[in-house]
Amino acid sequence: MLFVRNKYVHLSKTHEMLTLEELSKEIEAEQLTNKKARVDIRLKPTYKMFLKQVYKSAGYSSLSAFILDAAIEKAEGIIEKEKAILASEQDKEIFFNALLETAEPNEALLKATKEFQEAID
Repeated sequence: MLFVRNKYVHLSKTHEMLTLEELSKEIEAEQLTNKKARVDIRLKPTYKMFLKQVYKSAGYSSLSAFILDAAIEKAEGIIEKEKAILASEQDKEIFFNALLETAEPNEALLKATKEFQEAID
């Protein structure tokens, strides 16, 4: 469940992190049109001064735009890593399940085993 503009939004994929694109598809279109959400942060004055000295030279119109872009970039990187880990864990599970499952030998394998046994005897 996501809280957007005084409303709770139910996400169908609550077990995984969503990209911006996926999240935009999950939230009703009416909640996204021309609405702005607010995030307030508290930081040490030295951090603010540090960030203020670079946002204009980096091409941003405001400190807020700079911080938002940096936060989104960081979040996208985290989501990308999470999805890669999830995919590798699923691949690992599929691989080991295939190794551990005991399948019955098919006719070709039985025939090859019989021919091998006859050849070495």
